[in-house]
Amino acid sequence: NPFGGGGAGANPFGGGGMPGGPDAMKKAQEMMSNPKVMEIMMKAQSNPKIMKAVQECMGNPMAFAKYKDDPDVGELIRELQKYM
Repeated sequence: NPFGGGGAGANPFGGGGMPGGPDAMKKAQEMMSNPKVMEIMMKAQSNPKIMKAVQECMGNPMAFAKYKDDPDVGELIRELQKYM
């Protein structure tokens, strides 16, 4: 990924490659310090489909609507949404 956060100054768009810039990155870091969010992320990592959906929703909160009725992803996404 040419826009990934590969160190200081590596990403001209800021925020380590995360849409929303530094504020979104700060929010993601706050979320990851929550034990419940960490538990959700551990579950997500065991399923590539869920992980893709979680990453999309963390970068774009509007994506939650896309997954809310998905039988594989919906419950986990709704749980994660409580912490955003």
